[in-house]
Formats: sequence, C-alpha cells, structure tokens
Amino acid sequence: MERISRKFFGVVASLLILPIFLIAQEDSIKVQKTAIFSGFNEAKAFKPFVAVEVWGTYNLGAGRSQVHDANRIDFSLRRLRFGADGSPYPWLSYNLHFYADRLGEDDFAFTKGSYGGISIWTAYLTLKILKESDLFNVHAGYYWAAISRQYNSSPWALMAFDKTRAGSLLRTFVTGKSNGIESGVGIGGLKNFRGFGISYRIGTYDPEAYVNPFSGSRLYTYRVMFSFGEPEAIKYSYMLTGNHWGKRIGVTVGFGWAAQKSGKLTDSTIWNRSDSYGTDLLFNYKGLRIDAEYFMMKRTAITLDDFDGLEFHVQLGYMVPVLNTYVEPTLTYEKYEGKGNQSLFKYIGDEITYDFGVNWFLDRQRVKLTLHYVVQEGSLSSSFGNYIGTSLLLRL
Repeated sequence: MERISRKFFGVVASLLILPIFLIAQEDSIKVQKTAIFSGFNEAKAFKPFVAVEVWGTYNLGAGRSQVHDANRIDFSLRRLRFGADGSPYPWLSYNLHFYADRLGEDDFAFTKGSYGGISIWTAYLTLKILKESDLFNVHAGYYWAAISRQYNSSPWALMAFDKTRAGSLLRTFVTGKSNGIESGVGIGGLKNFRGFGISYRIGTYDPEAYVNPFSGSRLYTYRVMFSFGEPEAIKYSYMLTGNHWGKRIGVTVGFGWAAQKSGKLTDSTIWNRSDSYGTDLLFNYKGLRIDAEYFMMKRTAITLDDFDGLEFHVQLGYMVPVLNTYVEPTLTYEKYEGKGNQSLFKYIGDEITYDFGVNWFLDRQRVKLTLHYVVQEGSLSSSFGNYIGTSLLLRL
C-alpha cells in the first residue's frame, strides 16, 4: 500500500507542476496602464443569491427495527442558501453565502443528516492575477478544500437525489466536517488548447476539528484535471457546474490528494499522518453523462492500528430535451468502506446506496423537479431503510 501511495503521490506531484510551466510560458500578460481600482463595474458589484430546495420523503419498511419508522412522510427544507456574489473589478470577485439546511427535517426520516442552525456557508475572495488569462487565480477565505469531482461540484445539477453519502464521508475525513469547507488560501487556474485543457486547484487549510496544539496541523490539497475533446469549462471558476445540457462531447479525468501531517481528535488520540487520494472521471457524449470517482483514505498513529477507507461512486444520466426543458433519467451506485481503529475515524463498516430517479430541469439549474427511489444497505445503514424522495429546487 505504501509503495502504491508513493507512486500515486509522485504522479500527482508531476501533474501539478504542469500549470507552473504553463504560467511561465504565458505570452499574453500585458502591463496594466490604469490604476488598480479603476474599472469599477456597478452592475456586477452585488448580485443577491437565494436557493430553496424542498424535500418530500416517504419511508419504506421499518428502520432502527421500529415499526413506527415505516410509512412515514416528511417535508423539509433540504437546502436554504442565501447571500451575495459579485465582481466589482475585473480582477476581483467575492462569495458570501449563508445556509439553514435540513430545516424541519423529521428525526425518523430515512435521509441522513440533521439541521445545524443558520451559519456561514462560504465567504471567500478570488483574485485574477493575469489580465487576459484564467491560468492563475488566488483564493482566500472560507471555502471548499476540494480534492474530488463531487467535492468540487455545485449541488444544483445533481444526477442523484442528493450528493452521495460516500462523498460526504470523504469530506468529513479530510476536514472533520461533512461540507468539507474550511478557512484557507490557494491558487487555481484553467488553460484550454485545441482539443485539450488543463485545470488545477492547490490549497492549504487549517481544519478546526483536527487542530493539534503540540505541532503544526495544516492540511494541503491538490487537484488537477485534464479535459479531452470539447472543454469542460470555458472560464475558470473554483466550483464545477456539472451539467452541459447535452452540448458537450468530451472527457475530463481528474486526480486529487489531501495530506495532513498530524491532527488531534481527543486528548488521548493524536494521529501522525492522514492522506486521501484518488481519481475521478466525467464523460459527456451529447445527452449522455457519466460521473465517477474512486478515492482512498488512510490515517496512522504511532500507538494505534491504522485506518483505511475508500469511497466510490458511478452515476449515469441521459439528458432529453422536452420543449424548452430537460428530462434526465438517472442511476447512481455508491459505496463506502472503512476498516481499522475507530478512534482514528468513527465510520467503521460499509455502506452501499442505489439511487434510481428522474430529474426535470424546467429552467436549467434555476427550477428543478425530481423523483427518486433510494435503497440503502450496509452496516452503517442498519438504522435506515429505503425511501422515495421528491424535491423542488428554486434558485434565484
């Protein structure tokens, strides 16, 4: 395993050097002749944002071995997001979003998660360093420590009923929080050529859940993506849209790695190494899209047995234009497996989910209706049964 890990890290490190060479070869950099704060754009300086996603679910069978969990209907606000974005200057943009997710959710519903109150979702700045290129951008603030495709993707164009549970456990492993958002600083960029493109994100964060008072505990993340055929994105953005509305023919292959030298979980549990690494894929052929990722997790401590885990998913959807809308039948398979010492990561066991559904995008990512049947299996799902879910998304 160590030999494979070292080889993987070496490959990823080599790939991540490529953007540096591309930056050095940029010949489009022009000296700005105007003051840095000229060019204020009032129209783009402040754009309010509101997104409401309402869920209705129906429990099938009995979970927790209790009959009263069966045949239970629940309505809740799965996502309530609000805030603002803006780009007051050509070189500066910002994001400030708040959330009150899972508001009103029934504790006995078979969905996984709980209401956490109202708080800040993201708050960060992006500086565009090169005037006529997207190759070099600086991010700073409270944002995603993303290493995988789903980690790095917007929830508004999901194929499954929700983001995968396996993906949330990867985010929890990396940052100690299921949303995977932490305070940090990083760089990222995009460069497209004819039939080929490269995009990267590199960051360093300080996860609150793993702060070690005895030594530095910074988290370092690396992600690079190669696209073949038509580009996945024309303009750089930290987050990926995830949907091309049947217009793209191309493939994107990504590699990610997160590393943290040490961290403290409790007064008696301090680990000395934590790594997550893997690869992901997006395949688009007109209406067909396939999204997959495979990531491994490893954590070691001097006096405890190691923790080893993996998360995997594959999603398949086919976008069908209907009048001025899009209908997408989808299928998702996901798996999580964790082995070793529960003191290093509490999710020991396995979890498998099947999701069969259909999404109806009435106004692309602004208005969306869904209907899904979700099957949950494995030792970590023993308290949860299967359910039927429907949702309505309104995004303004």
